Amino acid sequence: MIARLLDRLAPRVGAADTVVKSDDLLSLAISPEGDTRTTSARSRTTYLRVLKDGRVGHAATTGDDAEDLVARSLAAASCGAEVALLLPAPAPLPGVASYAPHAVAADATTLDGLARALLERLQQSGRRVEVWAERASGRVLVANTRGVHAGYHATLAGVGAVVESIGAGWAPPCRVHMAGAGLPTLADVEALVAEVDRRLRPPILERYRPLATATPVCLAPRAAAAFLRPLRAALAGYEAWLGSSPLRDRLGERVFDEKLTVSDDPLAPGRPGSRPIDDDGVVSRRIPLIERGRLLALLADLEVGARAGVPSTGHGWRTPGAAPRVGPTNLRIAPGIEGPATLLTMLGRGLLIEELEWRGGPNALGGTLSLSAPWSYLVEGGVVRGRLEGVTLSGNVFNALGRLGAVGNDATWLGALCAPSLLVEGLSVTVKA
Repeated sequence: MIARLLDRLAPRVGAADTVVKSDDLLSLAISPEGDTRTTSARSRTTYLRVLKDGRVGHAATTGDDAEDLVARSLAAASCGAEVALLLPAPAPLPGVASYAPHAVAADATTLDGLARALLERLQQSGRRVEVWAERASGRVLVANTRGVHAGYHATLAGVGAVVESIGAGWAPPCRVHMAGAGLPTLADVEALVAEVDRRLRPPILERYRPLATATPVCLAPRAAAAFLRPLRAALAGYEAWLGSSPLRDRLGERVFDEKLTVSDDPLAPGRPGSRPIDDDGVVSRRIPLIERGRLLALLADLEVGARAGVPSTGHGWRTPGAAPRVGPTNLRIAPGIEGPATLLTMLGRGLLIEELEWRGGPNALGGTLSLSAPWSYLVEGGVVRGRLEGVTLSGNVFNALGRLGAVGNDATWLGALCAPSLLVEGLSVTVKA
């Protein structure tokens, strides 16, 4: 279909590019009652972008009618935005591990064995456990009228669980998961089990000395991932270059604490965002974003780059709505030197937070948030005393990242984000009785 599209378009437009994405998904879930549910789905989506008379038009289809796709993209271009868009030329692609043959070969029996291995390790008296496992395999083809014609295979596999406490010692649902290009290993399963046990073990504290509003907190990797969502948004796309991101026009400045170093790495082996080329046809490369607190780069695709007058960083994505978006691939926060035990000692009297519930805030892009922390633990003298209920964190993410107490050495891949524990000061802590 790619060849037909470009052949039909070449004499009628200034430029055009297309992306074809196919996906084969198989998932299996085991309910707390032991019922097994297996689902499968296959999809193929073709995205087309044209540049005609200096205007850009987008269209997408899940069918095979190339002429209809061409007509809709040209109609969109007739009233589209004016953009001086220059498509990339062909270039050698880097090697990147985005595909695992054993994940492609995984059938329902394989997924059932993986899910049951996790279920058997998590099941205990007083627990209600639901588990799931899934794998997806697909292919991405990218081409344009300047001669780019490239493609790559990708796989994604994962396993996860929701564990609920019943009876005495009630706790909110504990959700854990992991995902990557390859099938999870037994070591991955054991890591999830250890996390659940660690979170459920401490008892609820009924009596304790009230906490100060400015109590320091240690965000474990899952909590850090949620906390960093405004940073991810502020680093990418239109808002970063031309909009209301607090990082706009600050390249080269020291914006954050020197303990913070962040990069985006599409070449990281076996991660969900790994790829040799982006959906605009731009060759992938690792991008240092923040180095010891100094802002080095912001992410752009071809269209945002054209509007801002900067090159694309290779972070274009095509979505089902057809319009491109800019986003990170595999975002990595560099680990520090402090181990988990040292972080708790440095915390003094404070909170260890294992997970945060995202609910935005009055200005999420600006970093002003209020987050529920259902998995919060009182720490005194380096020792976890027990779990607290009704904890809420509020404050500004960017201000907090400007004065980090410490960064842990426990960087953990959570899908396409690698985050360590963060010792954070400057947030307001409230506990609702």
